[in-house]
Amino acid sequence: MIWFIAFLCGAIVMVLEVAGGARLLAPHFGSGAITWASVISVFLAGLSAGYFIGGAIADKFPTPKGLGVLLTLAAISIGLISPMTQLLFPEETVIGVGGIPMPVENIFERVAGRYGVLLAATVLFSLPSILLGTVSPYLIRLASKGVETAGRTAGSIYAVSTIGSIVGTLGCAFFLLPNWGVSTVLMQMTGATFLAAILCFIAGASSKRRQSGKVHLGWLLTFALLVSSLSVAQVIYRRDSLYHRIIVEDVGNVRYLRFDASYQSAMDLKDPDRAVFAYTDYLHLCMLFKPDAKKVLFIGLGGATAQKKFHKDYPQMVIHTAEIDPAVKEVAEKFFNFREDERMKVFIEDGRVYLRKTKERYDIIILDAYFGSRYEVTLPFHLVTREFWWLAQFRLADDGVVVFNLVGRLEGFRTEVTRSILKTMKAVFPEVYIFPVDYRKMPWLYDRRNLIVIATKKPMKLSAQELVKRAEEMVKAGRIKVQQLPEYAADLYLKPIPFRDVPILTDDYAPVEFLNP
Repeated sequence: MIWFIAFLCGAIVMVLEVAGGARLLAPHFGSGAITWASVISVFLAGLSAGYFIGGAIADKFPTPKGLGVLLTLAAISIGLISPMTQLLFPEETVIGVGGIPMPVENIFERVAGRYGVLLAATVLFSLPSILLGTVSPYLIRLASKGVETAGRTAGSIYAVSTIGSIVGTLGCAFFLLPNWGVSTVLMQMTGATFLAAILCFIAGASSKRRQSGKVHLGWLLTFALLVSSLSVAQVIYRRDSLYHRIIVEDVGNVRYLRFDASYQSAMDLKDPDRAVFAYTDYLHLCMLFKPDAKKVLFIGLGGATAQKKFHKDYPQMVIHTAEIDPAVKEVAEKFFNFREDERMKVFIEDGRVYLRKTKERYDIIILDAYFGSRYEVTLPFHLVTREFWWLAQFRLADDGVVVFNLVGRLEGFRTEVTRSILKTMKAVFPEVYIFPVDYRKMPWLYDRRNLIVIATKKPMKLSAQELVKRAEEMVKAGRIKVQQLPEYAADLYLKPIPFRDVPILTDDYAPVEFLNP
């Protein structure tokens, strides 16, 4: 019994930290290093306090029933996390004009500014982490048979608890979150903690014999050594920021910006106006839906390729960018000729947090934010949920549009994440148009490619022919400088997309890492 409870509680602590901390707080404070540092610090502080308190209580009440009481209180505190979150973060729950959810200012940021995430983590997780921290010293006290074996007993219990923490961390990331929403996972942890409490009460009610259940754990932890491929590129800058491993490299006349192995932006050093990545020119399709756009928000800066082109081509336009990483802005300025002015501003903020805080209304919102990894680009989950799209819709002008550079697949295998995102957007916006980059040139969609998704706040009922005609007229009149835009408009995807087997993504349930394995 003692070893099982040590293992179980070690797992519960890490499940709370991964599922509760990251998934609950990221939509409100962003998913960066400050959020993680706050959550980890609160759990470490809580566990430290729990170790001290648990040891003191165990010396006075060295019975399984005493531990059962502490675990019951821990289960109750875990069960309160989800309702407390709904109470403390009423974002997207107040219905505004036209039935659109209105964002409510985050009370923690209003009180504590940039330290609001630390305050929120403290409120939500300090009590559960303290109570769970009392378990290990209590178990050591119950299991100790004498001074001679106290060290071995303590070491064994902490070892089993740590193994449980490893299982909890991996199990939460690879199994629990992909199959259930965070609210369900928190309820599962509440039940698991109650189970541990019941075992303690049973042990206390039985004779004083201690059930030393043998826990047989089969372990196979395989760590693959990943070797970065050698590149013929000339790396001119390398930096690890809070959010990315940033690399700037020159290949011939082209300068690339990479986040680890993922290419984010490119600039032709001899012809800076040329779109090295075709998708950046496809972004101008939004002008077919909102020709009089005067205020645009980009979420994600990268090398500022698209921002610079919009700034040059549309002199009437004010361009704002929300970029979470200040280092990315520095790189864009130093290596990609990006400059702020009265029409071009960058706000160092998580894109969703910026949308919630700002009072601006935008004609166009362009989402192009990805994290790079050694394997592929990764979507920040909190920028593709239904709650995020509600918020983006609220920040649009009455006839505004959202543009999303979605890297994904529409046909063949492994299309789940793409279809889930599109299904979620269709649940919020009346119309969604999809333009696969170079679709008519390469009509197969069985591999990942850039999909330019345009969602309108109001129905427009535009056909492919009408879009092509608009593009031809605007290019001919000089209102759009991208000469190939009529060809891009003709790439409109018209095939039906099945949605029955994929979920709508929400803050509670958005397993984007596993829908597309």
